[in-house]
Amino acid sequence: MLPIVSSFFAISVLVVAANRYYGPLFCFWDEPDNYLALSEVGFFLLSLRQSFQGSGQILVTSHNPEAIRKFSNENTFVLDRKSHLEPTLVRLLSELPIQGDLVGALIRGDIEL
Repeated sequence: MLPIVSSFFAISVLVVAANRYYGPLFCFWDEPDNYLALSEVGFFLLSLRQSFQGSGQILVTSHNPEAIRKFSNENTFVLDRKSHLEPTLVRLLSELPIQGDLVGALIRGDIEL
């Protein structure tokens, strides 16, 4: 597992450094929190989000509840579809009426697009 973790942190450093010194970049990262301990997810995503705040753009996908909680409602999109035969619906999280915890609402199926 050591090579995966080492590669993960090397990629993280390269993405942040490239955006700062060669950017602005557009980065799409599918589930960057996959190899992180739960205690590391929040810090990592907050740091990643802050590094792209001034310039560049980052698009992150995640199924991790802790990761989902670290992004703001104003720049988070919810993608949903009824089945694999239906088109995917996309809405800004800030446009959806959510009562209580976002992750809990997603798990219960309380969010309808």
